[in-house]
Amino acid sequence: MKTTRIPHRSMYYGTPVALVCTQNSDGSENLTPMSSSWSLRDFVVLGLGCASQAMENLRHRPRLTVNLPSADMWESIERIAVFTGKNPVPDHKATHFSYCRDKFEAAGLTRLTSTEGGPSRVAECPIQIEAVVNTVTDVSDNPEGFSVIIAKAVAMHAAVGILDETSGQIDPVKWDPLIFSYKTYHGVGSELGRMARVIRS
Repeated sequence: MKTTRIPHRSMYYGTPVALVCTQNSDGSENLTPMSSSWSLRDFVVLGLGCASQAMENLRHRPRLTVNLPSADMWESIERIAVFTGKNPVPDHKATHFSYCRDKFEAAGLTRLTSTEGGPSRVAECPIQIEAVVNTVTDVSDNPEGFSVIIAKAVAMHAAVGILDETSGQIDPVKWDPLIFSYKTYHGVGSELGRMARVIRS
């Protein structure tokens, strides 16, 4: 296989999309679509913009839910990809984002009460993880920098339809996660749609 070196500023090589729900200072909730996450046993590792509303919320209120949508939910994710929970919109986001107070409503998604006292789960997501922040590492403190959050799962919920009937565990054949890879949305198979918002690389 012949290779060539390419720019590597943004390496979204393909990870599941997550909807992270956090609590704002006034008790309302912020829903953040993101695709920089992975799991390690009962911990979830997340990468969020250090100046984002989600990150501000987690610094003061460390409970969150990580909701994993199925591939057929890509249009709901795309509906809120152009919004921020920051008001006023920061200068570095002003070109591509506008403020939205209720992203659940904008996305057409439903709140579901969490069992461990944290922010709402997303009812339409087949997998919902309630978690508490364990550590935060700021990789860069400039407005476009990011932070790495390690959160411990305290409860996990899954739609009955994606479970193996014998083991009660998630059946990967039945579970079709939404994958974000190089500015496009995918299921396990073919491309489903393309993100409309332009990302400078």
